[in-house]
Amino acid sequence: MIALTQRLYHEARLLDAERFEDWLELLCDDVTYRMDLKRRRFRADRSPPAAVGAGVVFNENFARLKLRIDRLRSGYVWAEDPPNFVRRVISNVEIEPADAENEVIVHSVIVIHRNRIDGLARQFTAGRTDRWRHGTKGWCLAARDIALDHAVLPDSNINVFF
Repeated sequence: MIALTQRLYHEARLLDAERFEDWLELLCDDVTYRMDLKRRRFRADRSPPAAVGAGVVFNENFARLKLRIDRLRSGYVWAEDPPNFVRRVISNVEIEPADAENEVIVHSVIVIHRNRIDGLARQFTAGRTDRWRHGTKGWCLAARDIALDHAVLPDSNINVFF
């Protein structure tokens, strides 16, 4: 599965270089891309978990991801002009079989370092659970669930892709 691990690193490099259109080519047409808000609870809290979708940062499909990219390219996202310095580090990659023959589940950790125009550095860390599908174009991302490791967002926006 070295090829798939290399695909993750390649994906991070494309995003760091703002080659968003090339990144879209790595996605399956039916991709799902979501980040739920995490709720902190005491260990003794036995109340039922929050309903799915109770707190969603984003829940995107291919068309919505393309719309986000079009918005970034529009020139109207002033927080991104001049562009931020962004670097992604991918680690702790684990690959396991999925229920479909041509798919695998990939667990990884991502650290995103972002330095904005104000000179302050922000850092996001998250765990990712992906579903990658192998087809005629090689591996494509079919689903990504992101679990942000922050109870409060450490920045005023999340204009980055995980």
